[in-house]
Amino acid sequence: MREKRALFEGATYHVTSRTNRKTDAFSGNGGQRILLQVIREAEEKYGFILHNFCIMPNHFHLLITPQGETNLSRIIQWIKTKSAKRWNFTNNLTDHFWGERFYSRPIKNEEEYNIVFNYIDQNPVKAGLVSNPHDWKASGAYYRL
Repeated sequence: MREKRALFEGATYHVTSRTNRKTDAFSGNGGQRILLQVIREAEEKYGFILHNFCIMPNHFHLLITPQGETNLSRIIQWIKTKSAKRWNFTNNLTDHFWGERFYSRPIKNEEEYNIVFNYIDQNPVKAGLVSNPHDWKASGAYYRL
């Protein structure tokens, strides 16, 4: 039996989740658009604060603070379920889209927040996909520019 996820009221979390078999579903604009749209819809539905994000070819990173009574698990479950259904419908597939359960870690302080924020921005640079974080269109760095 897996360990229960630690959730704290008012906490900010670094969340990441990978596609099944590390499939590069987000290497093209189609997959990125689907996930970006679902995240926007989730923001409207659940009212969380999205501090930063990056959609990599086979995984995503979110820096997120749930608001109100909705917990992190419910938000990410909704995002993963909706995006999987849309991906499968768009690509005429029926297989599992997401791999294992999502990873999350509460942010302890401002220093850690800044480290994670920058880590998310630098992810596509470290992967050799772009030379400047602002050039990765499926990221908070791009939208902040």
